[in-house]
Amino acid sequence: MTALVQAALRVRRTARSAWGLAAAFLLGAFLLAGFFLPGDRGVGWAQLAWLLAWVALFSHRARSARPYGTDPRCAFELGVILLVGVHALVQMGGGSQSDLQPLTYVAVAFVAAFSIGWAGIAVVAFAVAFGVGVSILAEQLRDPLRLGLNAAYLVGFGVLSHLFTRAEIVRVRRRSALELVAQQAKVRDDMRLFRLVAPTSDGVRDEDRLYQTSVAEVRQVLYHALQLLHQTLELHTCVLLMPTHEPEQLRIVELVTASDDIAEGPFSLGAGPIGAAVRRKLTTNLQQIRPGYRGICYYRGPAAVRSFIAVPVLERGQLCAVLCADRAVDRPFSPQEEELLRGSTSHVLRAFENERVFMALETAKREQEILYRVSQDLSTALTQDAVMEAGLKAAAEIAPHDFAAITEYQPEGRRHVVKRAAGERALDFQGLRFRDNASLTAMVVKNRHYLPYRGDFDAKQQVLFTKKAKLKGMESLLVLPLVVREEPIGTLIVAAKGKGQFSSSARATLQALTNQLGVAMANARLVRQLEEMATTDGLTGCLNKRAFRDEMQQKLMAAQRFGRKLSLIVTDLDHFKAVNDTYGHATGDRVLQQLWMVLKRAKRETDLVARFGGEEFCVLCEETDARGARLLAERVREELESTELVTELGPLKVTASLGVATFPDHASTAEELFAQGDKALYEAKKRGRNRVCTV
Repeated sequence: MTALVQAALRVRRTARSAWGLAAAFLLGAFLLAGFFLPGDRGVGWAQLAWLLAWVALFSHRARSARPYGTDPRCAFELGVILLVGVHALVQMGGGSQSDLQPLTYVAVAFVAAFSIGWAGIAVVAFAVAFGVGVSILAEQLRDPLRLGLNAAYLVGFGVLSHLFTRAEIVRVRRRSALELVAQQAKVRDDMRLFRLVAPTSDGVRDEDRLYQTSVAEVRQVLYHALQLLHQTLELHTCVLLMPTHEPEQLRIVELVTASDDIAEGPFSLGAGPIGAAVRRKLTTNLQQIRPGYRGICYYRGPAAVRSFIAVPVLERGQLCAVLCADRAVDRPFSPQEEELLRGSTSHVLRAFENERVFMALETAKREQEILYRVSQDLSTALTQDAVMEAGLKAAAEIAPHDFAAITEYQPEGRRHVVKRAAGERALDFQGLRFRDNASLTAMVVKNRHYLPYRGDFDAKQQVLFTKKAKLKGMESLLVLPLVVREEPIGTLIVAAKGKGQFSSSARATLQALTNQLGVAMANARLVRQLEEMATTDGLTGCLNKRAFRDEMQQKLMAAQRFGRKLSLIVTDLDHFKAVNDTYGHATGDRVLQQLWMVLKRAKRETDLVARFGGEEFCVLCEETDARGARLLAERVREELESTELVTELGPLKVTASLGVATFPDHASTAEELFAQGDKALYEAKKRGRNRVCTV
């Protein structure tokens, strides 16, 4: 019944989605019959009705369809409707011999150009087939050569238009993507610019918000300083240049100018006056500059200035920036003005220092907030998965990376397991197992200290996990130990593309994170062990009575909801008290474990096994009727009967009695199902034991 309903729904959905295409094909059938060809009939009411139907169909499908360029099916449908309308117009004009025939080429080119995926090729194929059909059926193929040329033109126009348009779209998208990447790189370069003057900078990659805030503060201070110099000294241009991350290059940080000929940069130092000031770290003062001079790099063309000065901005002997000023009038910079410019560099240095202090405070604040959030998340995470998820999320905030992983160390087998991986190629490493080796992960566990010491990584020379499982494309790496009470339990790994991506500050914060993460993982492991102790039998490892009852209640509710069978097998060892009295309780425990192993081998993956107490075990079988459960019970009984246990008193064989009850055939509740299973079990014992009985 369900299959029929599903099939009916599929037919309904197909009909609703394809009725427009079917209507277009029906209208096209009239054209194949020569509906609009000129003749004695002329254009009557029937033809007018056809035109109204076409207009209504095209308008409705154009309004209700999804966006034309996003769904190939919709694009094909609209293309077919449009081509049918164009062929109607051509027939009204006299058929394929008329002057309106080129309209079909235009329509095919238009539809194919803006169709996506398979729709473009499908439209071209339909246009060729429909055009040939109209020529043969409606016009009786008066000119085969013209028919072949029309088909060739349709294919040529359609395919070329589709390919050229797709290529242009790809080119435009690629160009837009490159422009976006360039804009993002420019913004990041702008935000990183001031990091280059910091003596303690080692590739810090902070949050964009912090960069934007600090850059805005510095630019405001610098602009006011340059504006004051521009007004006081009557300058043509006053500009501050700073080194980029590329060697021998400068770019404009801030400027105040009266010129429209300022270049964007960056600029190569070259042999001009600015390059001399940078290399010598001395002030360069030019006077009486000749017209057409091109040595000032921040002008696009010849500099229309007569005097120029470049003052290097130094901090502890290191070049931070270059302050440049020029005049359009023949008025050289005096020693007093030169001294004023050198003194103004202190304002630039003060802005840099304020920016560094601001960044340090903001970074520390952000890291404290992250650690506080992490501690809260880890304190509420009770499972290992939740702990690792919170840890990786925090690591991404502290040190942005392209790959991260958490490994677990198993000292009993001296094995390492990649428990969780995130980022590029995460699936390649998820679940990876390897023994102690010379890898960075194993060395970190042994030494309990992070590696590599400088954070640089070379996949060709260094091994992260194993020689076969290589982490390619990463140049920065940190492997930090997870230690609990002086015992290593695993590692936290972060890796990124590019060198120097992890600063000393980020490394220190990650170490604080690993301390919390290690404790949280140990607690999660302890919680898991406690849960296992609370839900499993200590001797066999299967479910205990309480856990089995809870699981059975859930399974029975699901079976009731979906109308499925649920069978219970209750088994009890025969004469088990005699086994304990004769062979001892140790042998009795071995017998119980043997029964558990037999049940484990016989059951399906979805079946549940529990020790209900003493020598009694239960098996819960989902979607299994009484016959299937009885077959499983017989298989268990036969295997147990044929199993021989070696003891000090000689070989020992045991048997079991089993009872089977099924929901809803024998019971409607969990309690009734247990009672019926027990009833069947006692019936088996009454009949002589070592047998299976069903209610």
